[in-house]
Amino acid sequence: MNKAILDRDGTVMQFIGDAVMACFGAPLPHAHHAQHALDTAIAMLEAQRDLDEEWSVRGLPAFGPRHLPSPRDTVAAAMLGSEERLEYTLVGDTVNLAQRLQDLARPAGCVVVAEATLAALDDVPAVEPMGEQFVKGRQTPVTTYRLEVTVSTS
Repeated sequence: MNKAILDRDGTVMQFIGDAVMACFGAPLPHAHHAQHALDTAIAMLEAQRDLDEEWSVRGLPAFGPRHLPSPRDTVAAAMLGSEERLEYTLVGDTVNLAQRLQDLARPAGCVVVAEATLAALDDVPAVEPMGEQFVKGRQTPVTTYRLEVTVSTS
């Protein structure tokens, strides 16, 4: 997953349990960050499909990933912490919204895209409107879309 992110100009911010938080457009901004995020999500699903096939042969269950190109908005990317522990991370409402929308990325193998992210794409894919979603911490709904990803076969 790390390679998929780095190959598309992303920055791996941190690993959180079985999740990875990545950012596109920081520390160096680039105009196509939304497209890079979506392309990365698709590449990650393809990589997971290959790993799931390998695990299946070994009798292990599939992982069933969910992917979410974060809503396109402003975040603070900075070194935060204290003298004892300092890290480069993202903070802001958009980071919180991304985490809330991740729960909507079901079934496994789909990508959820917020309306602002969809509008910023260079190549807009066919998506299924999910309508307005109320999420924790927001008083107004967020318009979201689901992209069912058909991963290419090797």
